[in-house]
Amino acid sequence: MAIEAQMRSENLGFPLCGSQDWMVDNGCGGSGGGFSDFCFNVQQKHQLQQQQQQQQQQQQQQQLQNQQQINQNLCFDTSFLVPTLENNNTCSSIMASCSQTMEAQAAKHRQEIDQYIRLQNERLRLVLQEQRKQQLAMLLKKIESTTQVLLKQKDDEITQANRRRMELEDFLRKLEAENQAWQRVAQENEAMVMSLNNTLEQYRERVSCCLINGADDAESCCDNREEEEAESDGVDYEQIRMKMKVCKSCNSRSSCVLFLPCRHLCSCKACEAVLDCCPVCRTPKKASIEALIF
Repeated sequence: MAIEAQMRSENLGFPLCGSQDWMVDNGCGGSGGGFSDFCFNVQQKHQLQQQQQQQQQQQQQQQLQNQQQINQNLCFDTSFLVPTLENNNTCSSIMASCSQTMEAQAAKHRQEIDQYIRLQNERLRLVLQEQRKQQLAMLLKKIESTTQVLLKQKDDEITQANRRRMELEDFLRKLEAENQAWQRVAQENEAMVMSLNNTLEQYRERVSCCLINGADDAESCCDNREEEEAESDGVDYEQIRMKMKVCKSCNSRSSCVLFLPCRHLCSCKACEAVLDCCPVCRTPKKASIEALIF
């Protein structure tokens, strides 16, 4: 505003001076125009003074405003610096307390986290333990069912084995009884064979004696009659023996096979293969034994 007032005063001054020069040049500054010149000069001076006063007031106001602005800036700087200097100690104490508080909170958070982790671990352990128990129970049930089936199978096998053992024991007892019976039959047959052999030897001796006596006394009727009797007795014995040894099926080969259970020595080896029963007593054949008789 001071600049605008100065520009206005300069603009006002130049026309006035120009008007004064124009008035002087036009001869208005003579004696006849002195009062008008004086009045105009007074007004012009008064206006100039007012303009100067206004400019001074404006400059003073501008200076006051600048001074106030500077004072405010200084006051702000001092008000900012003084508390900062005073609060240095308090800031350090506040930072220390804040750090302690943060450490306490961090420790508390760590404790809470550790407690939560322990709780979760305990829950997980309990859950795993329960799952393990359930799995073991299911496994035991499966094992029990499988074991029961296997035990039942084994019991059946044991029962069958016991039944088979009893059957074998009965069969063994029967075989032992049959063996004993066959031993008795064999002993009887041996005794019979020995008796027949002895009788045969006696007949042979008698025949030989008769032959010797017949050679010494061929004309003796008694000797002839004895010889005939001996010969007839020998023929009968040989016929009996041959009949006992001959096969009762083909009547041609000697008997060498013993039929069971009737125990008749009545068939040859060739006929035994086609016979289903004993040819003597017609008992069904269960087994057969080849007898070695010399």
